[in-house]
Formats: sequence, structure tokens, C-alpha cells
Amino acid sequence: MMRHALHALLALLFAVPLSAGNLDPARPNVIVIYYDDMGWGDMGANVASEFAVPEGSKYLEAGAKSLTPYLDALAAQGMRFTNGHSADGVCTPSRYALMTGRYCWRTWLKRGVTGGYSPSLMQPDEFTVGKMFQKQGYRTAMVGKWHIGMEFQDREGNAVKIPKYSAEVLAKDQIDFSRPVLDTPMHTSGFDYFFGTSASLDMPPYAWLETRGDDVHLLVDGALVIEGEVDFTQGRVAMNADLDERKGLREEIQAFARDGVIDPTFVFADYLQIQAAKVAEVIAEREADGQPFFIYVPMPAPHTPHTVQPEFVGSAGWTYGDYVVQTDYYTGKIIEALGDPADPKRLAANTVVFVTSDNGPENIAYHSSLENNHDANGPYAGRKRDSYEGGTRVPFVVRWPGVAEPGSVTDHLCWQGDIIPTLAEHLGVELGEREAPDAESFLPVLRGQAMPEGRRQAIIQHSSRGQFAIVEHTGRWKLIDGTGGGGNKTTGDADNQETLVAGTLRGEPKQLFDLKADPGERENLLKNPSPSVQKTAKDLYNLLNQIRGDAEWGTDGSSWPDR
Repeated sequence: MMRHALHALLALLFAVPLSAGNLDPARPNVIVIYYDDMGWGDMGANVASEFAVPEGSKYLEAGAKSLTPYLDALAAQGMRFTNGHSADGVCTPSRYALMTGRYCWRTWLKRGVTGGYSPSLMQPDEFTVGKMFQKQGYRTAMVGKWHIGMEFQDREGNAVKIPKYSAEVLAKDQIDFSRPVLDTPMHTSGFDYFFGTSASLDMPPYAWLETRGDDVHLLVDGALVIEGEVDFTQGRVAMNADLDERKGLREEIQAFARDGVIDPTFVFADYLQIQAAKVAEVIAEREADGQPFFIYVPMPAPHTPHTVQPEFVGSAGWTYGDYVVQTDYYTGKIIEALGDPADPKRLAANTVVFVTSDNGPENIAYHSSLENNHDANGPYAGRKRDSYEGGTRVPFVVRWPGVAEPGSVTDHLCWQGDIIPTLAEHLGVELGEREAPDAESFLPVLRGQAMPEGRRQAIIQHSSRGQFAIVEHTGRWKLIDGTGGGGNKTTGDADNQETLVAGTLRGEPKQLFDLKADPGERENLLKNPSPSVQKTAKDLYNLLNQIRGDAEWGTDGSSWPDR
């Protein structure tokens, strides 16, 4: 395979037949590509990397300062947000919030994540972005990692309640895998079609699930890579006898993966290629029928296990770097399937592409990257799990032809739930009081205009252990309601020194930072505050309590207290 250069994405030479598709700018198509554990500094467009490209790298040019040439090219075609955030420092709560525009701590999940067998966080009547698009006549699809819960059944058809990482499901005959899976994205969240996995790529069951008629089933032979091409034709509904319950998966794939149920043909390293091929298939269907579409593409990468296909080994020079290169490459294949955004006859010209990540980099990725002169969280303190900036400030790119100026950059403070009201505003959809209650539209920013006067006052940043932080809407003042990062036992400071230790949640003193002057959160201003700083901290704390409901772990409500 030839080395790709930055112009590869722009050339866009594919074998996709030209057709009209949906080209109505009042009803643009939408794709959301959602990375797993990609740090702010992993995207080359955000900050140049100092790693050395190995001689003979197939996918990176000699002397390249980025692991993500495809993503960088996409950013050059749209708007890059340098202050875009996930809702939380870990997977599940960020994904729930992206789908609903509602912070996850307003649900029963106050800390941590769900697993592959966990029940759904979604309520049957809950508003989601998928349902919003369905009501507007869009065809909706989700391809990839869900991780918000679903319901498996036993042999009597009862909902299964087992440990989320159970490794003895088959041995104890706890699940009848031939039965339909319930409470999937198709059932709860407004997706007409679902192809993907129940949770992270280190959580069983390791098998593809797919919409089959009115049901969703776990498959065996669900997707096979044969001589470099993906074959979806052999998939069939799995019977328990078709599946293995493998022990020693960590050693078998030479990367972290919990033991458990697996389709014997499931290849971890092929996930991203299969995902990209399926998304391209869905895009081709919409190109043929001309219907507007919304596709949610949550990738399982570059989260562990860092399973690199053989052709990508050595691309960057260390395993995590190679995996980021592979992730970027298959992102490019998805984008390429849309065609050239400069060609008004191609879908790309009328498709909004959002690309972002659920949280900052994982510990092992962060440390192995530093050893290779790559800083996965950039100039920020903290990483995955923390409520320091490195935990939730993530890659955030929007390509919207005719709306977002190509190559533009903004430091507008936003979080991923804001995608919903942004699209709603463009579509003329009036959101109800309970719909995306913590979000606001940033459509004016995309149009190069000022935000309106009446705005949401702040956003909340949340850690894996339930610590709250609040940043007022200008992006300057940030108050952390605790004495540490609220996630990792120790974490890196802005100079990549492991000096920040876990503290007391909702402890005294709290932490106050001026992010405009100190984006690395080096100086806690509450250590020697002036009266004006004391007032700022008090006002922020009062606003935090107003938004979260003045409860220890947060309650239902809205970030718009006056609504």
C-alpha cells in the first residue's frame, strides 16, 4: 500500500458512482465520528508532534509532525474548535450526553461506566438526536461501539442481570444469544439501523450485532476480512454453540482485553476496517435513494486494546502511535465515501461532518507516547478520567460546506451535547424544555457570527469518580469542586510531570483557575486569593449548585436555570 500524503483526502479518487443523493442545504446530511480516548494532542492540527517517523513508514511522510493526516485535512476543510469538550472523563457518560444533550450525572449513573451486559441508561421516552432526525424524515444509522447499555435475555426471555464484565456467561448458561437483543440503539435512541458492538473493545461479548428486520441480533461470522476486503454476506444469528468463552484474551491478542464470550471469527484488529466499510455501504444506500441521513460512527479506538493491523505496524514507531495512524486512516476512508465537498453533485457538499472524542488519552497511551516524544494531551494537565482540561478537552472539528469557513479556528467554549441544538437551529426544530436541557447552539460561531446575548452561563466538566468542575461561558474562569483531578490516582501536570495526585471530592480548598492566563491549570488561585477572586469562586460555586441541583452527586434539571 502506498504512503498517503496530506493531499490524499483532497484528491478523492474513488470508484463510487455519481448520483444526486440528498443535496438540499436546508436538510443537510450529518455524520458524527466519535473517537474513544483520543487526546487533544493526538490530532496534529491542534499541535505539532515531535516523534520521529520510522524509515519506511507506509502511511506517514518522512519528517511528518502529525499522526493524523486525514483528520488534519478534514480540519483544513472546516472549523477546528480548540476548546471543545466531552461531557465526562470516561466513555459511557460522554456518549449518553452526546446522544441526549443532557449530562449523564442526571441519570442513575453518577460515576464510572457501564459494561457489555449492562442495562440501558436510556429511558423509553427519552429525547435523543436520533429521534430528532427521524421526526424530520431522515434515515438514521449507527455503526460502531455503543456502550450505553442494552438488554440480553435468558432462555425464558427474561432480562439478564449479570456482572458487566462477566466471563462465565456460556458456562453458566446465563444468556440465550439466539434471542433478540433489546434496548439497543434501534429501540431506545432513534436509529433505523444498527451494526456494531455493545461496549468497548475490551469488554465482552466480542461479536457484531445487527438490525435484522424489527430485531437486533448478535451474529456469528458477522464481518470477515478476506484477502483485504470486508465480507458481510456470511453473517447469521448466533447460537450459544457457535460462540466461545475464551480465557487468556489479553495474552492471545497481546493487548488488554477481558476474558469472555467471543465469536471465533471476530478479529479485534479488523474492527476499524469493517466499521469503515459498513459506513461506506450505508452512505452508498443513501446516495442511491436520495434520502437525507444521520449516521453516528462511534469508533472503539484508540482505546485499548491497541490492536494494530499488520500493515500499520511501524507506521509511527510505537504501538499506540501506530494505532492512532490506523484510526486516522479509516476515518479517511469514511470521509472519502462522501466524495469531494467542492463538487456540488457529491454528498460531501451537503453533509455536515463532526469529529470529536469521548475523553482524553488513557494512561498507557499517554506514557508510551511521551517516551516517543508525542504529547497526547498537548499543553494541558490531566488525562482520561480527570476533570482537569486534559480529561475533557478533546479534538473537535466541524466540516460544513457553505457554513463553516474552511481552515477556520475558534476558541469558543462548547461541549458535545451542543451539536444537537446547533443542528436543530439550522433545521428549524424547536426543542422542548426537556430536550437537550444542558446544551446550546453554536451555529452562529460556525457562521462566523457572534453568539447571542442570552446564553447558557456555564458548562460542567465531570470526572470518572463524580467530581464536578464548572467553566463559565467565556471560557476564562474554572472552579473544580475538589482537591485533585477526580479520576486517576496520580496524573500528569501541564509539564508532563506526574505531580498531581488524587484529592478529596467536594473538598476544601477547591481549585480556581484562570484558563485564559493559565490554560495548563498550574496555579490554584484560591491559595492566595484576592477579594475579587474570592467573589468569583463563590459565584461559580453557587452557579454550579444551581445547575447540578445542589446535591452531592447531581440531580435532574437543566443548565438553563431560568427556563
